[in-house]
Amino acid sequence: MKICFCLHNHQPVGNFDHVMNSAYSDCYLPMLEVLENHHGINSGIHISGTLLEWLALNHPEYLERTGELCRAGRMELLTSGRYEPILTIFRRFDIIQQIKDYSDFLEQLSGRRPEGLWLTERVWEPQLPSILSEAGVSWAVVDDIHLKRAGAYDLFRPCITEDSGKTVKLLGSNRELRYRIPFSPVESVMEKLKEMHNAGASLVFYGDDGEKFGVWPGTHKLCYEDRWLDRFFSEVESADWLESRLPSEGAETETAGPFYVPASSYSEMGEWTLHGLQRDEYDDLREKLNAQGKSDTAEVFLSGGFWRNFLSIYPESKELQGRILSAEALVRESGNTEALHHFWRSQCNCAFWHGVFGGIYLPHLREAVWKELNRAEWDALNTIHGYPLIKSEDINADGHDETVIISKTRSLLIYPDYGLTVSELTFLHPDGEPVPLGHVLTRQREEYHDSIPEAGSSNKAKTIHDGMVSKEEGLAGKVTIDRWRRMCFTDLVMPSSTDWNRWKHCDGEIVHFQKSCLSSSRSISDSVADFKGEFSSGDLKVRKIMKVGLKKPSIRVRSEYSVRHGDRAGMEICLNLMTGESPDRYFKIDSGEKHLMSFEGEFHCRRIEVSDCWRKVRMVIETNRETDIWVTPLDSVNRSESGYESVHQGAAFYISGIADEAGSFKLEIIMRMEAFNDS
Repeated sequence: MKICFCLHNHQPVGNFDHVMNSAYSDCYLPMLEVLENHHGINSGIHISGTLLEWLALNHPEYLERTGELCRAGRMELLTSGRYEPILTIFRRFDIIQQIKDYSDFLEQLSGRRPEGLWLTERVWEPQLPSILSEAGVSWAVVDDIHLKRAGAYDLFRPCITEDSGKTVKLLGSNRELRYRIPFSPVESVMEKLKEMHNAGASLVFYGDDGEKFGVWPGTHKLCYEDRWLDRFFSEVESADWLESRLPSEGAETETAGPFYVPASSYSEMGEWTLHGLQRDEYDDLREKLNAQGKSDTAEVFLSGGFWRNFLSIYPESKELQGRILSAEALVRESGNTEALHHFWRSQCNCAFWHGVFGGIYLPHLREAVWKELNRAEWDALNTIHGYPLIKSEDINADGHDETVIISKTRSLLIYPDYGLTVSELTFLHPDGEPVPLGHVLTRQREEYHDSIPEAGSSNKAKTIHDGMVSKEEGLAGKVTIDRWRRMCFTDLVMPSSTDWNRWKHCDGEIVHFQKSCLSSSRSISDSVADFKGEFSSGDLKVRKIMKVGLKKPSIRVRSEYSVRHGDRAGMEICLNLMTGESPDRYFKIDSGEKHLMSFEGEFHCRRIEVSDCWRKVRMVIETNRETDIWVTPLDSVNRSESGYESVHQGAAFYISGIADEAGSFKLEIIMRMEAFNDS
């Protein structure tokens, strides 16, 4: 029986350097050393573009050794979208170009042009065969569940699929092996392989994340100190009934099909894309089928949700994807290769979704892809002398146009019909270095919020799908769900009895105007972009004007509230400085003492100064009158591969006052961003 091994090594754009170094020393390097020492083991390996570029810069000898294994015929490299995009959510031409570009690069490294593709997060849609075929891909890795959902049950050979007459072979990674390796004893894995051989299997394919072999909890000790991987490869080499082959050799064996794979990913991903009532109903149905001994049937026919649902679950995800799609024409018009690669890096999938890994909940990953997009636009606009860029289009596919404004000093995304608010708020240094400040994640309920365990720890080697512990005490009591999207210049009205604490927890009596547009308009001159809007919720009304300077980095916003006598009214400004505890990120009230971004409390003033000494930018917020300032950090409670944790997503400043006897209150805010050195 032939066995094909394939490993996928990936680190996201923007990951911390110490994390990359740890993964290299704990996983990638020892894995390579084991493969070098076992001459009877052939393998495929996929290294994402992000990781490969980091390796080229920090450990070029690793790539040299990888190239030697490839030239010796013991290893082959798989291609993909250059920086691990979800292939189906970006334009066809762009994805084909990315794959070809990365294949060119890998051919130079290994001496052989890749024939196979590692499918990012195994997200499959039916149009992919024609896309992959045009990109020069002849086979791709999927999970065996993909093939089962297509009606294929002979999973011990490649299956063929097609779109528009273009065919691609699919190698289905065996689920039983994925869950056993490396968490079961070597003898148990060999027994399972022998069982497959005795049942007549001529080919078995194993493809999985390389990080299982050193990065996942406890696996470095298991795989290398306890020599699990070395012992397993020795057993494979010594088995006279088992032969290790390259995945491309496996793909050349007799195929089954054609089969047509429906839109799907791996099983857990399908579950993570379901939220709210959908997830409750799904779990209930799965439990009933499992109780009847039909768990395998449930997995095949209950595939969960569709990956693109993440774009509707998380508005921040859809916003980023929409901005990327919107920027493509500009980047391509410029012909700037650096801009194109920044553009491709912005598509890295990790910050678009959430499952076991933190994903979209990790601010540094969100910041990284936004910076790549901002840098792509900066390079492109400088190439074609295109400043300022102002365009209105439906970025988030909600039926309303948003407005993108990019000057030499900042990039903004304005929602005229969504309360005349601002989400993307990026300062651009004179050298083009972007500083995203407005990318605050709105907190929402996740299904695991109802079952967060107590704090604990475990060093036992385990799959990330096993039970997790909390990384700190009392997390369950810290869950807060936002009732409105946390953005800049959100108008909020509340009864006079509503205090700071009730605002902090998004009390149900608080009225926002993000979905209550009566009218909106826009006009542009050489120096300013003018926006006007009227919004209402029942008897409460807001008339609003926003003036965005095109030559000076200032935003002036004026709201006139018609509410009830004694109501509190004002605007909320949410900013993300990446951490709440670092002393080099702080705010001052009326030039007073410094407060960390994790501070919460109440003030009365006319000026807020927010400073980020790490990224060298200051935000100054001034009002036309003395106002109350309420401040709270915005911390999410979410899970990562290491357990449940609290993550700082930003800070909210509510600038407000009390309506007079006629129910009127007027507030004007001027915001400006500036570079500075706090030396």
